[in-house]
Amino acid sequence: MQKHNSHVKRSVVRYLLSTALACGFVALFRLAVHVNVTTVALSLLVLVLIIATRWRLAHAVYLSIVCTFLYNFFFLPPVGTLTIADPQNWITLSVFLGTSVLVSHLSESERRQREISEQRRSEVERLYEFSQRLLLHEDLKGLARAAPSIAATVFGLRAVALYVREQDAAYYSDPENELLSVVALKQIAQSSESGIRKIKEAYVIPLMLGMQCGGALAIMNGAYSEEMYEAIGGLVAIALERAAALERTSHMEATREGERLRSALLDSITHELRTPLTAIRAAATSLIGQPTLPEAERNEMYAVVDEESLRLDRLIGEAVEMAQLDSAGLQVRPQLHHVRELIDTVLQEEHARLRGRVLEVHIPEGLPQVSMDQELVRRVLRHLIENAIKYSPAKTPLEIMAEVADERLLVHIADHGMGIEPSEQPFIFDKFFRGSNQRERVEGSGMGLAIAKAILTAHGGGIELKSEPGKGAIFTFWLPLSGAA
Repeated sequence: MQKHNSHVKRSVVRYLLSTALACGFVALFRLAVHVNVTTVALSLLVLVLIIATRWRLAHAVYLSIVCTFLYNFFFLPPVGTLTIADPQNWITLSVFLGTSVLVSHLSESERRQREISEQRRSEVERLYEFSQRLLLHEDLKGLARAAPSIAATVFGLRAVALYVREQDAAYYSDPENELLSVVALKQIAQSSESGIRKIKEAYVIPLMLGMQCGGALAIMNGAYSEEMYEAIGGLVAIALERAAALERTSHMEATREGERLRSALLDSITHELRTPLTAIRAAATSLIGQPTLPEAERNEMYAVVDEESLRLDRLIGEAVEMAQLDSAGLQVRPQLHHVRELIDTVLQEEHARLRGRVLEVHIPEGLPQVSMDQELVRRVLRHLIENAIKYSPAKTPLEIMAEVADERLLVHIADHGMGIEPSEQPFIFDKFFRGSNQRERVEGSGMGLAIAKAILTAHGGGIELKSEPGKGAIFTFWLPLSGAA
């Protein structure tokens, strides 16, 4: 009621202001010494046009009538009366009034079109914002819970209810205002009828996607068209289907990944763990079954047991290490260290394996210290050097280089082996992955590079590969220099 009274007052003020403007124009022209009646008519017409563009049609038509009477009274002979002596003045007056009303109508139409365009633009912007906020939720349950509140906020709705058929549950933007019960929303979702309908004070939209209905959306107190409500319902239906599809895809990917890892683990157990166990068992059987073996042969059996036990321990350690990384058990304790000291430590540990190799180490003087967990990065270097030894001929050289570039410390480990096929390079850092031409020739679990990548990622660094078949491989890993002294 108060809003209606305010509108009436504003309208009355505009009528009075229109009258005052018309009288002011007439007074201005009356004060002029010489004035052409055509100039007066055109000026009043411009005034009508200005009012028509600013206010509504009723005000412009009212002003047109007022200007017609004033034009007749003050400028058409006999001046000072509303009598029209010359028949041509009837035509003049009629044309003026008709032109004023026509201009007012055209201006009103243009103003309405502008308002409609602005409204549509605003609706499109709100629909876009609504869709963007829906896309932030990728799980179905979280999306269904948040969608009613998002719709109410974006579109200024009093209350919104959403029923999701897949979950058989309803969600409300206002828990105290249920709009419709879960049973009523469920019946609408299960009915074969499509299209918006009005129940009580709420608009209800079945969430149709193709021939399937994924639920129902109820909206109360919105100043929008039915097409707008259907657009809102369409966006909600698409968002729900997208979230459900993402969940199904994630589940399928997890199942596929689990199956792949299971196969890889079985393959690893079959080819890697069984080999040292077989050797240990054979040596133990020989020692137990032949107590009179010569000392040299007995020592050889002991050496086999020792070497294969170490190999088995290393394989189990890698598996445990990979499990720790997968379970977010990796704890990085960074401190400033020189990479040269770290490389020297690893080369000393791998001295027995490197026997007979030509090793070229190029570490410039003055490299800055890097913030890293020394023990973890030592594992990275060990894995990469062991790989270079295993996958290259015994007499070929190995190269280790370090440099600083783009605020990063880069370490390169290069070998002159068979290289890696281009088709296999994208998967080289995957768990349990081993090249097809190396599975039977070289021992290994396929976990070393995956462990190295996880460690470097935890440091904010990374690792990459450059390789050509027959020309060896270059592994490059980097650590950020930020935080270095």
